[in-house]
Amino acid sequence: MTRPRIGLALGSGSARGWSHIGVIEALAEAGIEPDIVCGCSIGAVVGAAYVAGELPALKDFAQSLTWREIARMLDVRLSGGGLIGGQEIVAFLRKLKISAPIARYGKPFAAVATDLQSGREIWLREGPIEEAVPSRNWLEYREGRPPANFSVPRQAARSMG
Repeated sequence: MTRPRIGLALGSGSARGWSHIGVIEALAEAGIEPDIVCGCSIGAVVGAAYVAGELPALKDFAQSLTWREIARMLDVRLSGGGLIGGQEIVAFLRKLKISAPIARYGKPFAAVATDLQSGREIWLREGPIEEAVPSRNWLEYREGRPPANFSVPRQAARSMG
């Protein structure tokens, strides 16, 4: 009997996102290794670090963060098509050496985003991983309401495996 494929869907929300690190470590201790990794927002950051083999470095960084550093990483902006600019996140991922094309990593990975025009889910599965992860994955408001709630990208994980 073959082992079922395991998809890991990592959701948004900063506190929950950082807790994903502990969940991945607990899965590893139990001998469970996901075959597919999908993430939205902070979940995409954690997922990218995991598939790149840089989860310990991300954990060290997360444990040392101050509120001021968190605010700086958010790169908040009020114009230009998004709430979060994302340049700080891209720079941070590059600093951790998480910058290869997604296809080079050993596990299928998708950063899940929202198309601001249609409100539909987009799966970013190609190109440089550090460019798929940042601001495009933060839910944005359109016409005064959230376009959709993709806070946990379960459909992407299910469909990819």
